[in-house]
Amino acid sequence: MSTYDSITLEIIQSSLQAIADEMFAALRKTAMSAIIYEVLDAGTGITDAAGNLASSGAGIPGFVGVLDKAIKRIVELHGKPGDVEPGDVFITNDPYYGGVTHLNDNILMMPVFVDGRLLAWTANIAHWNDVGGMAPGSISMEATEIFQEGLRLPGVKLISRGQPIRSVIDIMTVNSRLPKFLQGDLWAGVAAARIGARRIEDIVRKYGSDTFATALEMFLDHGEQVVLKGLAALPKGRFSIEEEQDSGLV
Repeated sequence: MSTYDSITLEIIQSSLQAIADEMFAALRKTAMSAIIYEVLDAGTGITDAAGNLASSGAGIPGFVGVLDKAIKRIVELHGKPGDVEPGDVFITNDPYYGGVTHLNDNILMMPVFVDGRLLAWTANIAHWNDVGGMAPGSISMEATEIFQEGLRLPGVKLISRGQPIRSVIDIMTVNSRLPKFLQGDLWAGVAAARIGARRIEDIVRKYGSDTFATALEMFLDHGEQVVLKGLAALPKGRFSIEEEQDSGLV
């Protein structure tokens, strides 16, 4: 049974923000690559069971904005009963399986179950140093197709019920020029997803699963109304902008 008031909703909302920030701190403190712990080329977020973004931590806004798309793709690909289970972790770096920016940016996603009910997802994205491809660092101005950029991970399961799928990890590791860095950053992302899941479980057990689910739904509805109000306030008309990003000259 769902029981809530404005104070409870505010506590849950603030808690989700704190959890997303803690996930980012865990990712930053445990990552092996300087591009994550120094440059902060990463992001964290929490969604509802369907993959709608409910909260985000620090990091690059453009990164956070693809986390919900990636989770919705996982839900689409693994929607059969038993495909998504407690303790699972999924991974994608492919623009056709989650909308990420390039193959170096890997998203780790973990479902959050309480008493057998899927209530949320935790997710993080970070730039990994090398994921294979034709050039060191997996970035080449000479690449003409995505297959030259590195190993593609199409929304596959990385951990099943808490146990790593070694064959998947081995494939990822052997395709990288920096396998130890890849594994270090991978487990940092897993740790961030897991700590977020544990914190959400604590909230749900305190306030109840129905109250938590209702709170997420109300947050999303409120966010939609704020956006619609902002769009309605924009001046009417057609607007365009043209900006050169790359001249194409060497």
